[in-house]
Amino acid sequence: MNPPRYFCENCGAEVRRNDKVCRNCGRFFNSVKCPKCDYSGEVKDFDFGCPVCGYAERATAAPEPFKAPPVPAGPLPVWVYLAVGLAFVGIVALLVNALR
Repeated sequence: MNPPRYFCENCGAEVRRNDKVCRNCGRFFNSVKCPKCDYSGEVKDFDFGCPVCGYAERATAAPEPFKAPPVPAGPLPVWVYLAVGLAFVGIVALLVNALR
C-alpha cells in the first residue's frame, strides 16, 4: 500500500508528512486539511486518509528510469572491411607457403 501524499494548501507543492514549513513557499503548517471535505486535524489523524470522508490521494509507483531505445547497427566503417580483407589475404598466403 502506498502512503498518502501531502500538499501545501497555499502553493500546492507536495510536502513530506511531518514538514512544519513548505519548502516551496515558506508557509508554516499547524494542521492537515482534507482537500475534499475541508476537515482539519493533526498529521497522525490522516495516516489512512481523511478520518471524516476517507479521501486519500495515494502516491503512485516510482516511474521507471528512462531507457534509450536501441540504436540499430549501421554498416561498419570501410577500414574494418579493409583490415579483415588484408588479414584474410595474409592468412591465405601463409597457408599456401606452408603447403609448398
